[in-house]
Amino acid sequence: MSKRQLKSQASSARAASSAFHSGFGTSSSSAFGANSSPLSYVTEPPDLSSISDPNVVVYFRNLSKKDSTTKAKALEDIQTYVASLKEPVEEGVLEAWIKMYPRTSIDNAKAVRQGAHVVHGQISSSAGKRIARHMPKTVGAWLCGLYDSDRSVAEATQNSLRQVFNSPEKIQNIRKAYQQPILEYCRDAIDKESALTLSDERTVTPDDAEAKYSRVISACISLVGSLLANLKIEELAKFQTGYEGIVADDKLWTFASYNDASIRRSLHRFLKTCLVKEPDAVRQNLEHISKAYLSVALNSHQTSSAYDYVDTLALLTSAYPTVWTDHYKSKTPVDRRLRQFLKRGSQSGPREFWERLTDVFKAVPKEILPKNGADAADLLNALHGGIARKDESRLSLETAFNAYLEIATMVCKPLSDDDQRKLTTDLIFPIISQYLRPTSEQVQWAVPRNSLNLVSKAMQIGSVSSILEEEWPRFMKLFIDDIKTSAPEQSKDYERSQNALIQEAVRITSLQEHALKAETSTSLRPLFVQTSSSIIKEALSISKTRNGKPYGATGTIAEFLYRNKALVLSDKATEESLERFIQDDLPALIISPSSTQLANILYSASEASYFNDAWSATLKSTLKADNSPAKVAALEALLTSSKIPSSIDLATSDLELQNYIQTNVHTALQGDLEWDSFNRILQSPLKILSPTTTDEILSSMAKSLSLSQQAPYALQGFRQIVKQNPSLLKSFIPTPQGSSLLQSLLLASESPNEVIAQEAMAVNASIQTILSAGSDSKQSIYNVISQGLREASLTSVSVETLVDLARQLVNSGSSEEIKGVLPDMDEWNTALEPFLDKTPKSSLAITNPLGGAVYLVQPAARQSNIPNMDRDAYGYSAAFRTAQYVGRLFKNEDLFKMEDIPSELRNSIFRNLALTVQLADDNLGLAGANHLWAAYNPEVEADAITFISEARVIISQDLKRKGASWSGPHANSSLLVWGTNLLSEIDIMLSAKAYYTARTYSVLVSDAIELCGWSASQTAELQTNLKTIRKSKDILALVGFLNAFKEPLAASQSCERMCNELVADLTGLDIEARAEDGLRQLILLNTLVYVQEDIKRSISKQRLVFFVKHVVPWLDSYEVALPIRAEVCRSLTALLPIMADIYGEHWRSILDALAASWGKTSSLQQSESEIDSQLPFVHASLKLYALLRTLLTQEEEPNDDLVDAWKETEQEIANGLVNLLKNSLHFPDEFHQPLKILNDVLARQISKVPIEQLESSEDLFPLLYVESHPVQQAAFDILHKQIPAAQEQISIDSALDKTTARLPEELLSLILEAPTLAALGEANFERSVPLPLRGYLLSWLLVFDHLEHSSFKVKNDYVEHIKEGDYLPGLLSFTFDFLGHAHSKPVDVSKFDVTTYTPDLEPPQKDAQWLLTHLYFLCLRYIPSLAKSWWIDCKSRPIVVTLEAWTEKYISSPVITAALQSVTTWSDAQLEADADSPFTVKVAPRAREITASYTIDDQTMSMRVTLPAAFPLANARVEGINRVAVNEAKWQSWLRISLGAITIFNGSLIDALTTFKRNVDGAMKGQTECSICYSIVGSDRKLPDKRCGTCRNLFHGGCLFKWFKSSGSSSCPLCRNAFNYG
Repeated sequence: MSKRQLKSQASSARAASSAFHSGFGTSSSSAFGANSSPLSYVTEPPDLSSISDPNVVVYFRNLSKKDSTTKAKALEDIQTYVASLKEPVEEGVLEAWIKMYPRTSIDNAKAVRQGAHVVHGQISSSAGKRIARHMPKTVGAWLCGLYDSDRSVAEATQNSLRQVFNSPEKIQNIRKAYQQPILEYCRDAIDKESALTLSDERTVTPDDAEAKYSRVISACISLVGSLLANLKIEELAKFQTGYEGIVADDKLWTFASYNDASIRRSLHRFLKTCLVKEPDAVRQNLEHISKAYLSVALNSHQTSSAYDYVDTLALLTSAYPTVWTDHYKSKTPVDRRLRQFLKRGSQSGPREFWERLTDVFKAVPKEILPKNGADAADLLNALHGGIARKDESRLSLETAFNAYLEIATMVCKPLSDDDQRKLTTDLIFPIISQYLRPTSEQVQWAVPRNSLNLVSKAMQIGSVSSILEEEWPRFMKLFIDDIKTSAPEQSKDYERSQNALIQEAVRITSLQEHALKAETSTSLRPLFVQTSSSIIKEALSISKTRNGKPYGATGTIAEFLYRNKALVLSDKATEESLERFIQDDLPALIISPSSTQLANILYSASEASYFNDAWSATLKSTLKADNSPAKVAALEALLTSSKIPSSIDLATSDLELQNYIQTNVHTALQGDLEWDSFNRILQSPLKILSPTTTDEILSSMAKSLSLSQQAPYALQGFRQIVKQNPSLLKSFIPTPQGSSLLQSLLLASESPNEVIAQEAMAVNASIQTILSAGSDSKQSIYNVISQGLREASLTSVSVETLVDLARQLVNSGSSEEIKGVLPDMDEWNTALEPFLDKTPKSSLAITNPLGGAVYLVQPAARQSNIPNMDRDAYGYSAAFRTAQYVGRLFKNEDLFKMEDIPSELRNSIFRNLALTVQLADDNLGLAGANHLWAAYNPEVEADAITFISEARVIISQDLKRKGASWSGPHANSSLLVWGTNLLSEIDIMLSAKAYYTARTYSVLVSDAIELCGWSASQTAELQTNLKTIRKSKDILALVGFLNAFKEPLAASQSCERMCNELVADLTGLDIEARAEDGLRQLILLNTLVYVQEDIKRSISKQRLVFFVKHVVPWLDSYEVALPIRAEVCRSLTALLPIMADIYGEHWRSILDALAASWGKTSSLQQSESEIDSQLPFVHASLKLYALLRTLLTQEEEPNDDLVDAWKETEQEIANGLVNLLKNSLHFPDEFHQPLKILNDVLARQISKVPIEQLESSEDLFPLLYVESHPVQQAAFDILHKQIPAAQEQISIDSALDKTTARLPEELLSLILEAPTLAALGEANFERSVPLPLRGYLLSWLLVFDHLEHSSFKVKNDYVEHIKEGDYLPGLLSFTFDFLGHAHSKPVDVSKFDVTTYTPDLEPPQKDAQWLLTHLYFLCLRYIPSLAKSWWIDCKSRPIVVTLEAWTEKYISSPVITAALQSVTTWSDAQLEADADSPFTVKVAPRAREITASYTIDDQTMSMRVTLPAAFPLANARVEGINRVAVNEAKWQSWLRISLGAITIFNGSLIDALTTFKRNVDGAMKGQTECSICYSIVGSDRKLPDKRCGTCRNLFHGGCLFKWFKSSGSSSCPLCRNAFNYG
């Protein structure tokens, strides 16, 4: 648009404005007299000169730009600026914003509009009361934002209003106070603005301009409407003229047919509001409204506003019917406009459109409705055409046809009978006709399915009933013909044909049913009876003659009997025909495609006298038939039909049926049959299963749960029962078989098969929900818990499940409920008895709190066969399961509290729990100590540790509760009394049970003293009790007493006296004669000196010396029992420090005895029982040896006799320790704590022995595979120390004897078979690296020890040996499988120092990764050629792809560093040996380069070796820098030979350099100087190669040429003869 056109447009707008105002009779300064619009794009920009902040000026200028993104950013900047202000916004900013806000608030961009409202709220809030004077200019635009078409903009407007006006009342007051500016703003927008004034057509597309205009007009109309709707009449009256002016505005009503739906909707809603709030103004402008809404809008598109339009039209018509008549001034008749509107349908409106259309017709004046048949037909055709449009929603079809019938009823009433009959025949009866017999030609008359009420409604209009009476026989005849001609079973259209018959029968019977209910259709009844009889007669005949195959015929009979039973049976002949058919023919036809329909026919006669016989005959006929899908279908139809009356109970008494159901269930459990049939039986309204059948089925399903192959099918069946008929389970669970079902389900929920476990858990949870209410069902769960604790078998449920059941039962935490879920104490005691009678192993003396008291236990005359005892799937015995159950039960203190249990029961539980803790402690430390559980793996170990921890917590809590009763004014007992009474229960017999009782009670009393404290006032009585117990000679009670009360008895005179007496008695004891007494006294002595450390100070040195000299010979006597010798060692370990300064032969005697004992300890390999018997002595002797070492090394002035004895026996001791180490073979210590403790002590002691004392022995190599970490590490450490020294001698011998060195065969046998990742699949890395794997990797470390410390020749021999045996591929393949390369996910080893390895610094998994990475580093360091060959030949694509980059990142750098360092060291050594050597080497570590130079006559021959980043997997590069004295061919040959030394011959850089030096030395050997220049190398870098034929001297060619040139002759410079080149 040109500027002139724009100016003209603006002038026109002003002119229109002037005319508008003059029409109101107001001056130019009135409310509607503004000369310019704040919304127009040509509005004058604001004055920014008064804004102090230049940045804000830039923001406002950006806001004036045309780009929406720039505007949005400017608004964000202004928002940030205002938010950061600490003072109110300045006036300049406020003025500028008020000027720009209205236009910005209607921008096309959503973000700009949203931002404008947000900023306006912030500025208004910041300005405070100053905003009031600007409100008239902005309130219209502000409130219009509430009606923006975008929800986010409307929400932003709402939030900005709430920011300034924080209550709905204040916002309402804004509407009230600023009605005039709002009306002015809206009126100006409606009258003055257009798409061209709001948007610049040069930069805005027509669509965007139209969208902005529509948004503005719609919001303004909505805003005015909201004022009318929300303000009271008295408030509106103040500006009544303004409202009336808007209503009278002709332009406003033209928007009723505007092309934008939002404007139309706003106007329709505005008119509805005006009809309520401004009826007078509407009445005065009915002509304008009639023109807009009837003359124009009826013939316009109302898409997306049709409902609002018709709703408004209905209200307008109801209020002012004359709008259709008196006020309608258009030339086109209004009925024509109405038909035009109806043809358009609902125009995407909701279903309510049709309801409101009916209201319009109800309100429209009667004179507008058709007065003759032709006009009525035109109207209904138009309406039907609108309904049948393709774009009409099918969801609204029922409502639309309902409106059609109501309008048709209104249209038909004023017509004559002839017109009515013709109209109903043509425009109403087709609905009924299409319903009865659908055709494609009349599809536009099809009503929705299940809309029979529409057909019934159509039958009541006009003369439809009489028409139907005439047409009905024709329809029924056609239906009978369809029955006769239905497709046979062989036809491809068989099912479609039969189903169509049934559907048609449904429609006919439904129509008859509804027709007979209507009062106007009673005349049809005889006709219906006649036609129904004919149909049934023909259907019966067809069913019998075609053997039930046309199920459409039997379905027709069933439908007539279901919906029109009274009608059908009113004809006696038909009734008799049906009775004969049901009795005589139906049983024979039941095995046919009509089985479902025949069952429905049978059940329709359930009230007849012959029904029971007919039903039984039909069932027997079905069961006798051969197995087939038809039989299954027939039986299901008979038993699960929805037509079965609730009063029938015939199935449960039929034995044949019950057997059939049981057989089907068993087949389903085998997986050969689906559960669908049984599922439908469960859903049947007929009671089918008898109680016996129910019990048998559920029992067999419960048994199947324990069979892995049948469990999934059984769970499917249970899921169906729970879902369809849970009452079966509710009655079954209280029975004994019901308890087995619960237990089987619980066991299945613990299945290793995750699918079965999940299914079982779901079924069990459902059953628990069903049973939660019944007490009988709870008893079944009690039985499950009791059985689960009493019995331990492979089918026993886990302890966790039993605990969960107990928690479900105990809801309130009452004592009775708790008592019900506790184990039976007699059963628990019986379960514990075999374990308490089992003789404890002597090696437990190392770990148990009573020490050597275990030696005193006498074996029982007859012991139970514990290893063969019944156990659960985890290997747990019933005793251990019960203890676990109790421990986990009382862990939950919210439900289970010890104090809620009767004291006697509580004490019994407390006792058994404490005893089980000691048994578990033994079995945990020594696998198989008592076989409390029989499986030994980390999972079971963790379970046992958890139990011990939980049980000790429970015991400690109970001890604290007891302690509370021992203190305070109301104390009824004391700790001493309780402890003494407890210990008095120990049996005087030396049985295993007495031992465990003493041990358990001593620990309990000791813990009670630690937890509750000791009262010093009771010490005197305690000492008295000690004397009493000592006199009783009850050794176990005495040891338990001393251990229990060790703290109160500390430094007591009674104990000191006892200690001295024991030392004195032992000093004079003849051990051979009184061995048993000696053992008892030693045990008591050790108990005292170990539990009371200071008590040994009370022994005089003289007495102690006599004691030591007396007992030391016992150590050397093999006639003295091992327990006595072990206790002697323990005694000496405790007492020798007191007499460390005493000289004597006893020091040598002790060391000799130890060396002799260890040297002869070969029987350790005989059997595990002998190991067990010797362990305490070996352990005690090692501890004694450690003490002697401590006395020797830590004392300032060690005893001279001890020093001498140590030196004299050092070699024998070392040999003895090595012998012990060797004899540790074959016995793993992972689950043998005493053996592990011994191995730890042995490893520590042997590590302190000087390496020269340890013999070089290959016997230690097998120890690398022993299943003991300490032994394995000790053997490795010894060999690791021995190999370097041994290699020196091997290198010398190999050089002298010129023999080929070989790696030890014993070592190579250890790396012969590499591990695989598959073999380690079940290995546990949580505790340690699997010892076989660790042994294999340590063996490789020893191999590299050989390579590292050997000479060049020996190293090459070793490499060849490794290559011949093909040992390396196994290591590398496993390494990169383990490190993740095989899966393209190599591990990150950046945190490891790959150049070294220190064991046990990292977690096991990381430790193995570190060791493997270090071994790979050693491979690249010492055998790179073999490693690279393996990589090149590797068949694993992922390893090949990932290894080079991984090596470059983590390994190559330290390999290169080490290689360069070795070159530097070698070069320095060469320089020291020959300082004048012409050969020099320079190393540049950062550049990874080595430069070798050879100086000849001031000229340098040099080459450079460059190592790539991925060396040695990537080849080194050898290049010549300066060639001297040799030709190019020989020079390149030297370079290739040097490169080959690196690449082929094991990657040695030193070899390459040596080879280069050797080649140069060889070339220079025997070379003479040139007789002219007196240099070997000439200026042309060549050797003298021109020989005189006479004098035989050599000359450089260049030198000779210069001589010839300068001398002017060709004679030899020396002999002067002519130079002959020949």
